Formats: sequence, C-alpha cells, structure tokens
Amino acid sequence: MKELKDFEQKVQIEYPTVWRYKVIGENARKTREAIQSVTNRPCTITFSKQSKRGKYQSFNADILVHSEEEREIIFKKLKAHVDIKMVL
Repeated sequence: MKELKDFEQKVQIEYPTVWRYKVIGENARKTREAIQSVTNRPCTITFSKQSKRGKYQSFNADILVHSEEEREIIFKKLKAHVDIKMVL
C-alpha cells in the first residue's frame, strides 16, 4: 500500500507547454467566444462532445502557457465567465 506522501507529490510540468482545458457551456457559439475573450491569444478550440439531451457542449481549448501562474489565471478566468458552466 502506498503511503499518503506518495500521492501528495506535485507533478513537475515543464513550461512553456500547451495546456488543454476542457470547457463546458450551454451555447456553443457563446462558449467559443468566451474562451477566445478570456485567453486573448491564439488557441485551438475543438468540439469535444454534447450531453445526451443536448443542453451542454464541451470543447477542448489548447493554449500555450508559460508558467503555472499563467495556467491557473486562465483557468480562473474561464471558470468565472458567465457563458461557461464548468472548466476541467
């Protein structure tokens, strides 16, 4: 059985790196526009899937980030946007 401290180790990420955010919203156009407005930089947005009843759509947003701080700031901005329901 692994010790708890083995699970507490932080993963080392080398920057710059392309980070993939999974972004979920109710309106596909507004969700795409929200991603673009928050990132304010080149990013690749691709459709991922739609919920069974079609209420939600998810997108992959691949964005070049230069630091952990920048990665977290983008995450928080995406999460706070009114047209975005969830960010993973």
